[in-house]
Formats: sequence, C-alpha cells, structure tokens
Amino acid sequence: MSEEEGLAIESRHELLQRMAEGDLAGRTLRDLAGESLALVGADLDGNRLERVDLRGSDLSRARLENSTLVSVDLRRALWHGALWHRVHASHCDLTEIDLTAATLLRCEIGPVRMPRALMRGAALRGTRFLTAELYGADLSGAVLTRCQFTGYGDGIASLSRAILAGAALVEVDLAGVNLYAADLRGALLVRCDLRGTNLCEADLRGARLVGCFTEGADLEGAVT
Repeated sequence: MSEEEGLAIESRHELLQRMAEGDLAGRTLRDLAGESLALVGADLDGNRLERVDLRGSDLSRARLENSTLVSVDLRRALWHGALWHRVHASHCDLTEIDLTAATLLRCEIGPVRMPRALMRGAALRGTRFLTAELYGADLSGAVLTRCQFTGYGDGIASLSRAILAGAALVEVDLAGVNLYAADLRGALLVRCDLRGTNLCEADLRGARLVGCFTEGADLEGAVT
C-alpha cells in the first residue's frame, strides 16, 4: 500500500472517526458520501478531496489550507467563519454554499458552479474566480482585495443579479464581467477595473468609485 493510499479516507465512518481524533490534516478524501455531516472546526490542512459529497454539511470555523478540491459537492454546505487559504477548487458544485464571515486568501476557484452563494461579510484577498458561475451571489458587506473574475474562454464572468450592497472592493479586476442588475448600493470601489463591464440595470445608489477604470462600461438602465 502506498503512503497516499494509507492516508486516504473513503468512508463516512472513518471520516467521523478521524475528525473525532483530530487526525484529518494531510489526508485524501475520495469517493465519499458525507452529506449533512457535522464537521465544525475541522482541520483540513493539506487535504485533497476527490469526488466527495458534503452537501448540507456544517463546516463552520473549519480550516481548509493548501488543499485541492476536485468534483466536490458542497451545495448548501455551511462554512460560517471558516478559513480557506491557498485552496484550489475545480469542477465542484458550490450552489448556495454559505461562506458568511469566512476568509478566503489566495484561492483559485474554478471552473465551478456557485450560483446564489452566500458570502456576506466575508474577507476575500488575492482570490481568483476562474470560470465561476456566481449568478445571484450575496457578497453584501464583504471586503474584496485584489481579487479577479474571469470567464469561460472568450466568454465573460457572470455576477448577474449579485448583491454587493455595502461591500468594499479594492483593486478588484471586474473587466468585462457581467454585473447585470447587480445590487451595488452603498458599495465602495477603489482602483477597480470596470472596463467593458456590463452594469445594465444595476443599482448604484450611494456607491462610490474612487480611481476606477470605467472605459467602455455599459450603464444602460442603471440606477444612480
């Protein structure tokens, strides 16, 4: 048995046992059905998750660092106050994931499905969303610093109908992003790239743009 196979967790029972023993870090979770589990405060440093189902699980205050997620189902999973640091997530379903007050540092997210994700009050720094579908995502009150949103090939990244009310965005790359009908009421944008951004029908009441690049931005029907 290889060292990697020896560290692999492939059953719900073993996952819970390792969690209770504080022995999850550095392991591979593979082909595992773990929906609706209580994994509050889990230490997932250095983990690799492959084809894992964690739908509806509670991972509040968990630490996910230097980890890789491939084909992981995190629909409606709770990550309240969690830390994601240098996480690479691809081909995952993060529909309605709840990252309220979480911290995401230097992560690379995508390609993933992430519609209606909740990131209220979250802190996102140096994180790249690559081909991430963020339709209707709620980032109200969040702080985004030096983050990037890119689309599918020559396509555009979608944040249509996203909620960014009261959020602070500093040096965020939103060039060409679809922010159709987004809620940006009271948001603060500092040195952000909004060139070619679709802001049609967006609500910009009370929003402040400081030193932003706005050439080619489409504001048709926007409320200011």
